[in-house]
Amino acid sequence: MYDSSADDEPNLHYLFVYGTLRSACETGAHKQYLHRADFISPAKIRGQLYMVDYYPGLVLSETEQWAMGEVYLLEDDAQLHDLDVYEGCAKKSPQPHEYERRMTQVVLNSGEPMDAWVYVYKQETEHLPRINSGDFLNRY
Repeated sequence: MYDSSADDEPNLHYLFVYGTLRSACETGAHKQYLHRADFISPAKIRGQLYMVDYYPGLVLSETEQWAMGEVYLLEDDAQLHDLDVYEGCAKKSPQPHEYERRMTQVVLNSGEPMDAWVYVYKQETEHLPRINSGDFLNRY
């Protein structure tokens, strides 16, 4: 269960993941980048998912559309930096960045809202197929 009292601690990073970083995704990214993170809960976020390549991109919106994912508590700042590198949005990543990391509100399975980092897709989506289910793991 999410412990809001932990928010007062310095450098706590909650991360919402919706694609290749999810635990059931077979790319191996979860095992490589989140093996030290603590699973908090399945969760959802308002937005639309698109298939960019073998991975999805999330565009935030205030519509009724939800994207499904998971929330993790990261171990430290270094883990967050490694994720920025993986997502191609670290300071030294080539421009233009495909994603940007933003703090936004997600809703845990319990219905409780919380703030978490999320990687948001920054490029045009008009040519990309939508993931109508809102769930990258249930995209076909």
